[in-house]
Order: sequence, then structure tokens, then C-alpha cells
Amino acid sequence: MSASNTKRIQRLSAALGLLGAACLGSSTAWAEQSPYYYGASLSLNHVSNIYRASSNANSDEVATVSLLGGIDQHLGRQRLFVDASVQANRYRKSSTLNNLGYNLKGGLDWSTIERLSGTISASTSQALANYNVDRNVPQVFAKNIETNNRLDSVVRLGLVTKLTLEGGFGLAQRRFTLDEFARLEFDQKRYSLGLFYKPSIDLRIGLGVRRTNTDYPRYSVVDPKATPLVYLPAAYERDEIDLTADWVVSGKSSLYARLSSGKSKRTVGGDNTFSGLTGQLTWNWRPTARWNISTSVSRDTGLESSLFQSGPITSSYDQDRLTNAVQINASYELSSKVSLTGGMSFSNTDRSQSVGENSAADFDKDRSYNLGISWAYSRGITLGCQLGRQSRDSSFPGYAYSGNNYGCYGQIMVK
Repeated sequence: MSASNTKRIQRLSAALGLLGAACLGSSTAWAEQSPYYYGASLSLNHVSNIYRASSNANSDEVATVSLLGGIDQHLGRQRLFVDASVQANRYRKSSTLNNLGYNLKGGLDWSTIERLSGTISASTSQALANYNVDRNVPQVFAKNIETNNRLDSVVRLGLVTKLTLEGGFGLAQRRFTLDEFARLEFDQKRYSLGLFYKPSIDLRIGLGVRRTNTDYPRYSVVDPKATPLVYLPAAYERDEIDLTADWVVSGKSSLYARLSSGKSKRTVGGDNTFSGLTGQLTWNWRPTARWNISTSVSRDTGLESSLFQSGPITSSYDQDRLTNAVQINASYELSSKVSLTGGMSFSNTDRSQSVGENSAADFDKDRSYNLGISWAYSRGITLGCQLGRQSRDSSFPGYAYSGNNYGCYGQIMVK
């Protein structure tokens, strides 16, 4: 580790210690029902393959200091919520990857005296992007910052006691700092309208329609030798009919199911289309007071993948890829202060690529495993460690990779 990086980490650690002391000193002054919270955390991690390279994997250690805070406040019939964090990341050897990230999300749950209610929320984030996420993007070994912005709104109208009409609108945007990732940038608009029926307190059934318009402003390069580069755009339009159900089976088990029939077509820049059934089934199960298990099975395309949105695997960035996935997460309370967590994710993308009269296998298979332990020293202080492994097998050799990570963290939170 260079002297400059060592000094930076020492200063960050010292700042965290001072903040922790301040938090502990002031915790008794906060009322039990305070809507505000703030804190800090420090994590040290080893990553065996930072760039997700298929060969010559690059390993390094990274220290992350985070400051976080938020508010969850009821204002009469309304509820305001904000959550924010800032992360300073410092690498031991790959100092060019040092970066400052952030996450900010907030919103308002609102309702009127009558039958009208809704939610509006927004979020923005910035972080070092994952590498090797699309086979059409060349492998790069440079700092690449990814920025995501999102806006979601839902309005609900209670028609009668058991019926609710819901309308939704959303915006999403993604940008990268490296031009090599330009084809993955998008601007998206989402519209939805649905009717929901609740025959009992434990069951909610919905039937709705969705439209999603996604524009890729820099999808392909006209001439890679031109200066500046000139890009061709692409655009997709997707229409779907959704049948959904939320069912509380018992006090220990609940199910969410979605079955969608849809069609996606490329409206600008080509003629790619997809038509068929997609869906998701999620089961939350608490067999005992100590166990909590969540299992999700999904079949989706590209950006609509529920697995992509939840974050553990970025298995597909393209609209015309169909991905089947399984995700399992579990937690177990060893005691009132010690908890174990574990999870695994599998996703398979299988396609046939025609070359003349021959047909070659075309697939991507992603795997992810994680295991962790946490210790709640007190109400506001948590210590923990985790380890994980990610890998991909692909018919395209340069897209395959494997990597491990492990590390520990400490967090101080005042509420």
C-alpha cells in the first residue's frame, strides 16, 4: 500500500472513530420515537477479480468509509421518508479506481380523506460500475462510474370496499463515464394501469396493463475511427398484460406471483422482437422464529428482469435476452445478538445463434453465493463479516469469469 493511500485510510478511520464517539455520547439524548437516524460504517474487503476478467484476474483490497442518515416522519395522514449515504472507496493497489459514491432515495406516502392515495418516490446513485457485463462491450481496465436515476409514482382510487384502481408512471436513466459502455446507457418511461380485488385480508388479486419505452441514445458506433465518435440510437417498445396475486398463506408463509403475456419490439435501429409469457414467483417462509427464507423464481427479458433489479446478478443488459433465474436468501438468528445470512443465485440465458445452415449453442450461466455473520453489540453498533463467490460460464469465452470476495465491517447507527 502506498504511503498516500495509507494516510488516507488512517484519516478516514480516525474520522469514523470520532463520529462513533459522538454518536455514542449523544444516543441517550435522542427520544425513543425520533424519526431521524444517522451513522457511519467502515468495511475492509478483498476482491480476487476486480475487472471480472476471463484470464489474468486482478485482485486487490478496498477500504470503504460510509456516512449515512435519514428520516421517516409521519405528518398527519402523510409519511415522508428519506435515506442517504456517501461512500469513500480506496483501493490498495489499483488507486486509479478510488472513487466517491452516493445513494439518495426518498418519497412521500400520501392520502386524502376520501378514497384517493398514492406514493411518489425518487432515487439517485453513483458507484464504480461492474465490469464484463455485456459481451458486446470490450473488456476495459479503467475507472468507470455508473450513475442511475429513477422516479416512480402510483395513484390509488378505492372504488368500493374490495376494489382498487391503480395507475403508475415511472422514469429511469443510466449513464457511464467510459465511452466503451455507451451502448448500455438508456432512458426509460413506464406506464401502468391495473384493477385490484381484495376478497379477504390475506389475498389480493390484480389484472393490469403495462407499457415500457426504452431509448438507447448511443447504442452502436458508426465509425470507430472517427473523432468525435458518431452513434446510432436504438429504441424498444414493450406491452404487457399482468395477472398478479399476493397471498398470506399463514403467519409463517406468504406468496407473490406474476404471470405476464407481452410483446417487445425494436422500433428504432433494427427488427428485434420478443413475444411470449414471462413471470415471477416469490415465497417468503418463516418456519420458526429464528429462520427467515425467501425463494424467487423468474423468467424475464433484459431490463425487465426482477433479478437484475434486485442487484445480486447483472446477467443481462439486452432487451432481447430471455433469462430464467432462481434466487434463495436465508437468515438464522443464532442468538438475540448473532445472526447468520446466506444466499445463492442462478441464472441461465439460452439462445440459438444461426450461422447459415448450422446452429451453435449460445448461452450464459451466472452463479453467485454468499455467506455472512453479524453481531449486534448494542442497539446501534453492529459488526460483521461476509464472503462470496461469483462466476459465469458462457459460449463466448471472453465473457466467462470467476471471482471471490471476503471482508468485515463495522457500523454505528443512532436513532
